[in-house]
Amino acid sequence: MNSFSDSLFFFNTNQVFIPTESSILESKNGITKYTDKKNLRLDIGVSMDIIGLKNKNRVYSMGADFFTFSNLRSESNFKFPVDAIDYMFGLNFNFRKIISSEAGISGRLRISHISSHFEDGHIYERSDTIFTPVVFSKEYIDLASALDLNLKRNLILKIMPAVNIIFHSIPENISVLSGQLGLQIRYFLIKKLSVYLSNDIYLSKVNSDTRLSENFEAGISIGEINSRTINLFYTYYDGHDYRGQYYGKYLNNNGIGARIKF
Repeated sequence: MNSFSDSLFFFNTNQVFIPTESSILESKNGITKYTDKKNLRLDIGVSMDIIGLKNKNRVYSMGADFFTFSNLRSESNFKFPVDAIDYMFGLNFNFRKIISSEAGISGRLRISHISSHFEDGHIYERSDTIFTPVVFSKEYIDLASALDLNLKRNLILKIMPAVNIIFHSIPENISVLSGQLGLQIRYFLIKKLSVYLSNDIYLSKVNSDTRLSENFEAGISIGEINSRTINLFYTYYDGHDYRGQYYGKYLNNNGIGARIKF
């Protein structure tokens, strides 16, 4: 006799550290269509916990990150040439502690490498100057913490401060230190459906330009707490361009997208 009842369910995720939805340099799987440009962003990647240790109300893990985010051009006949792509890989060390039934804290240390390259879909400006490919890469340490608070039934607040320390970069005009603060509020309408508002602020310096950058995301999540989900969202970005081949230039865009969270 089959002991499983007929029901719809989402597979669980056991990821120890869960960042805000609007945090940019994270492993994601999905696509964003910018409404004000003929461009798309394609995310492919994974962040996995490999080895874990559990001690009373604490969980520790070591894992790895592998992901890319690509800038695509939208053309007729359903063609999407790749303009530029950023690759990121590294190690992560995480912990999570349950403080009470209403609160939990977690942390993450990442040691990572990221590099960026123009691809065959990039359109070069017409010029008499011989084009020299731009080399962009950086190795950095990223330290983040997150506080999750159950404000009341079905309402969860996440606060996520982070600091990024670059110990090697090409070019060298990138500030060694940058900061990040993420705030997110999520409300579960029913067990398998929630809405959220997520906003991350970044303070960074490129050359002599110090700027606050903002990434805002509002969306709907189909899935449960600590399960795999499908996100449908609107996003707005304003600030320093985070894409390596355009790093430090001004970027402002709006977009709508879909993402699968593992």
